Amino acid sequence: MHEFAITQSLLDMAVAKAREARAGRVTAINLVIGGLSDVVDECVRFYFDMLSGETLARGAQLNFRKVPLQIRCRGCGAAYNPVPGAPWTCPACGGSDAEIASGKEFFIESIEVE
Repeated sequence: MHEFAITQSLLDMAVAKAREARAGRVTAINLVIGGLSDVVDECVRFYFDMLSGETLARGAQLNFRKVPLQIRCRGCGAAYNPVPGAPWTCPACGGSDAEIASGKEFFIESIEVE
């Protein structure tokens, strides 16, 4: 259900930026969603269609760019995509001290207006 609040926020931001640019309408919003993000793109799309009806963003296209989970080994610096369910063991050095390099993202990458 948190997608409702998230969608309302992204809609508010897009409309505010369109107004700042003196645009007539928002035509597309490009979002980035990481593989570890718990945001469900279909829920965002559903709420967006529901909430945007009487705004400058009515009918705007939502585009989602998915960023896969990537891990970085703290021992050797190698970056890798872990196998789901498997331990985060570095394929380069065998170390297990790792950090998340990408995959937690959720942000507006760009807004297209006319």
